[in-house]
Formats: sequence, C-alpha cells, structure tokens
Amino acid sequence: MQAPEQQAAVDARPPRKGAVRPMTAADVPAVARLFMKIYRASDRPADLDLQNYLKAITLEAPSYSEATGAYIYEQQDGRIPSAMLAVPMRFIACGTVVPGRLVCTLMTDKEAGGAAQLVLTLRPRRPDIQFSDTASPTTFNHWQAIGAKPIPAHNLEWTRSFRPLGALAGRLGDRFFRGRSLGLATFARPIDALLLRRFSEKNAVEHGGAKVTDMSVKAFLEQAPGFIAHYAVRPLWSEEELGWLVSLAAQNTTHGAFTIRAVEDRAGTLIGCFVYYAAPGRTAHVLNVLSHRGQEIVVLNAMFHYLESSGHVEARGRAHPALMAGLSLQRWLVFRHKAFAVVLTRLPDANDAVARGDIFVGGLASEDWSRLMSDFH
Repeated sequence: MQAPEQQAAVDARPPRKGAVRPMTAADVPAVARLFMKIYRASDRPADLDLQNYLKAITLEAPSYSEATGAYIYEQQDGRIPSAMLAVPMRFIACGTVVPGRLVCTLMTDKEAGGAAQLVLTLRPRRPDIQFSDTASPTTFNHWQAIGAKPIPAHNLEWTRSFRPLGALAGRLGDRFFRGRSLGLATFARPIDALLLRRFSEKNAVEHGGAKVTDMSVKAFLEQAPGFIAHYAVRPLWSEEELGWLVSLAAQNTTHGAFTIRAVEDRAGTLIGCFVYYAAPGRTAHVLNVLSHRGQEIVVLNAMFHYLESSGHVEARGRAHPALMAGLSLQRWLVFRHKAFAVVLTRLPDANDAVARGDIFVGGLASEDWSRLMSDFH
C-alpha cells in the first residue's frame, strides 16, 4: 500500500486519458516539436520553417478534408504525445474518384498513449484509399491487423551503380561525415575510370535509340496523368493537385535539383518521362519513371544512359511491378528492402487490383519528395 504522500503525488499527476481528433493549425507547433523529439533527437521548439512546412503538407492540400488529413491524440491536460501525419490526395479506384490519404508518420512520445487509438482511425468506414510505403515492421503489423493489403514489389529500393567506388565514397561521406567526402571521391575517380574501361561492355547502358530531352513542369502536368491511366487504382493527378505536389517536391534540395526529363522514341514521339533529384558527381534520386504501357524497358534504358552520361555515380529509386523486367536487365543493379508498402480500402474491386499489382503509388504519390525524410536536422 502506498504512503499518503505517495498517493497524493499520484493523484496530483495530470490525467493521461485523452481523445483522437483531426489536427488543426493551432496544433502545428506542438506536432513539430514532437517530430523533432522523435526523429531528430532534439527536445526543443521547432523553428518556423518546419512548422510552416508541416502545415503546408497536412492542412493545405487542394483536396484537404478532416477525414483525409492528419490526426493527433490530445490528453486531458492539453498535451499532444502522439500524432499521425497524412497528405490528402484524391484517387481513381476502378473508374470512381474517391478520397485518398497518404499516411506518412505515426509518432509517439516514449511511454505516451494514443498510438493504438490513432491506428484505429485508419479502419475503413467509407469508400476511400489509404496507403503508406514507409511502414516499419511494427507499423506494418498494425496496418495488417485492420485489413490492409501489402504491395510486395514496392517494398524494394533499387540502386544502379555507374561508378562503384565513387558511389561508395558518397555513402560513407553521408553516413559518417555529414555529406563531406574528405577527398574519397577524388581518390575513387581514377579507379572507377579503370574499372569502367575494363568492364565497359558489361556495364554499358544502351539507350535503345531513345532520346532524353528537357520537360517543363507545364508539360509534365499535362502528360503525367496519361502515363498512369492504365492502372486500375491510381492518383487522380489533376493539374491543381499534381502541381501542388511538384511545387513541394521542388522545395526539397537535400538530394539535388528537382528535375523532369522527357523520353522520346526514334520518331520523336513522347513515350515516357522520369522525375529525379539531379546531383552530378553524386547519387541521382529517382522519384518516378513513367511511360506508356510496353515502353518501360526503353524508357529505363534511356534514363540510365542519361544519368550515367551526366556524371552521376549511381541512381536510386523505388521498385514497381511494371518496372521489374527492365530493372532486372540492368547490370550492377541491386535491390534491398526499403520499407513496407500497404493499401487499405473497403472497395472490393480496388482490393482485387492491389492483389494483382494493378496500382500506381510511389514517388510523387508517396513521401519520397518530402523534406521530412531528409531535412530539418
């Protein structure tokens, strides 16, 4: 039995029970601070840059609604120990436009409540699409427990090396020296040149006669929906929504300059495009490779040839079922598990499409473009 003074101390503690509700603009400072504590190991107020960015991606999407936005768990004392960030984006599910939600981050302060209650808000109660491609093993189990379906191919990240030692030097610099190579790249360059001469025939990327050209944002907004139109489940990508995503993606400069390139066949017909962060001398981070059906291999070959010739040491991106045949033909390309990808919907036809891989997500239809993944340190 507790002593009276101990019991009094327990009774004086603020109650831990609370409630889940949609996130509002007034919650942004607390949620931003929670983000810094959980993901950046910094228990201090977040700066205005992070606060404004969080507000933009969670509350200012063209298709925002409370049902498709971020949620927080608020205790009775007003503290917010748990939050689930989300980016609203409309989807086409087997011919029907439905609300969509990209669930980004589920964060919970140590020993705090609310995580389970936030997960339960994901249970499908209306015709919509909810998805994530950055789920950890624990979060993946939570998703499966409420009926989500996995997309196995999207779990993988591919890496295509052009200059292996230069790529290794870059990874070492990023991991141990905060992006500084300390001369490792300079040391690697002549060795890579020797390796390329020795294995040039085995490593060469054939462009297949296709040509890579610049593509304006305006042209991309017009053409991109057509490149994904054959998928049964796909983002709507209206000009307003896709333009909003592109504008946010362009703000992220941690991996290089946001860039869009078109791919034309021998006759000059547009057959695809690719979106990436250009960083000659470093890694090209590819967000999306889009093409007309049946042109995936040609577009991939043209992309890899262009990225190699423009001086990148390697290229990296997320796998997709339609790209697997073309990716598997590449030399010096490896796959590794990145994170779990899941989709949750109560629509039977959409679930069938997910099961057969007839869904488009990733890149601009995921959070690979988000500054929250690599910025605000």
